[in-house]
Amino acid sequence: MMGILQFFCTLLFFSLVAAAPPGPVVDVDSNDPEVQACASFALEAFNRFNQDPHLYAITKFTSVKRANIGGGMYDIEVEVGKTKCLKESNADPSSSCAVINPEAKVLFHVSQIFPGAYATCHFIVLSAPWKHQRTLIQSSCVAP
Repeated sequence: MMGILQFFCTLLFFSLVAAAPPGPVVDVDSNDPEVQACASFALEAFNRFNQDPHLYAITKFTSVKRANIGGGMYDIEVEVGKTKCLKESNADPSSSCAVINPEAKVLFHVSQIFPGAYATCHFIVLSAPWKHQRTLIQSSCVAP
């Protein structure tokens, strides 16, 4: 029963977000706690779905923008690197995992890994922090 209620609440949230007139898009400080939470959420999803046995960590924020649409829609561009931690270790890649040779970052896609190139990832996250809800709308990583 709780699953159905949660589904309808989420559906209602996105209906309200879609109906709200978008606010201006503004640059946001990458150290903002909500930006950090959204970036961690997006990276966690990426780490869960890519097939590499290693965790990836954000090494640099390139750009962060926010649009007010009922909640916040965060457009986050980051550089990422492969860490020494394996997924099975359940480590936190942002705090306890060293990046493997930061000068030789890794280009990856969800199903492939190509060593030796930089990787830039673009995430779009919808956030309603007062409801403790975040949704990853877009996730893509490419060589710059």
